[in-house]
Amino acid sequence: MASESNKQFEVIAERVLTATINGKPFDVSVRFGKPMPNPSGEWACPYQINGLGIETVRRACGIDAVQALQLAMFAAGAVLSTYKKEVKLTFLDEDHLGFPSSTKEASGCCPYCRSGEAE
Repeated sequence: MASESNKQFEVIAERVLTATINGKPFDVSVRFGKPMPNPSGEWACPYQINGLGIETVRRACGIDAVQALQLAMFAAGAVLSTYKKEVKLTFLDEDHLGFPSSTKEASGCCPYCRSGEAE
């Protein structure tokens, strides 16, 4: 996961989280860009977290566009987890933010689905 300058990127997905500090809620958005091929052969997926003072556009690299997007989701979740001591983050009033934190979740198990399994 490399950091790059705050270049604009084509947003393909965004999730808005609720952050709370000292009882005061505010929005935190997590944006994912369209994966792009790198000249070296791998793919890169840009992502950005807005609202926590870390607006730098970062990117995750993978062997293809799908893996780059998956790794960007893992990376965003990892970055957000580093803020757990400073800020309470929720999505749909749940502590699980919906970003995969294990390979089981990334392969299709969804904490928001009725059965806990992908449909």
